[in-house]
Amino acid sequence: MIFKIKFFLTLVFCFFILLSCQKKLVIKEVVFDNSSLEKININSANKEIIISYNSSFEEPYIEHVMNISPTDRVVSWLENNIYTFGTLNKLVIDVQDASISQKEIDGEIEVAGIIKKQKEYLYEIFFKIEFILYDESNQVLAKTNTKVLHTKTSDTFISINEKESILDNLTLSALQDLSRKTYELLKIHMSDYIL
Repeated sequence: MIFKIKFFLTLVFCFFILLSCQKKLVIKEVVFDNSSLEKININSANKEIIISYNSSFEEPYIEHVMNISPTDRVVSWLENNIYTFGTLNKLVIDVQDASISQKEIDGEIEVAGIIKKQKEYLYEIFFKIEFILYDESNQVLAKTNTKVLHTKTSDTFISINEKESILDNLTLSALQDLSRKTYELLKIHMSDYIL
């Protein structure tokens, strides 16, 4: 009888040891580095950045819960990577949208051939920026809009660190796409004014 109790306690002890040895999820920190984004040189005497986008504190928008909002990330890129040279013209950059939202959706996963329905979060980030180049008499020389939409899904039950990582990764990938598309569009629409 004592042997059975010791054996049972040993099994329980081993079970808890094995349970505690589960793989720990390590979340890598997302590094925002403007030097890895596109650099653009525009023939303009000065540059003006306007933020016409107003953040919403209502659902489904969640940029107010982030440490650094997508708007701040875009403005940082525009300030550090859009260079002006020359003595004529004025470049006006209007950040019209830099929203990030979270919506609950129904998702499906397949486990061993069985489809299970589950709730998921859908994260969407949307950037819209307008570039207008004016001459010295305030006439529009060139104009273009850049829009980017990125999405990602996650489980509804995740840690705060996982959520922050998802939002930062989503912001970074959208910002990389935004800088690439902006460069391409400015080369097309403002080719006479870009180096």
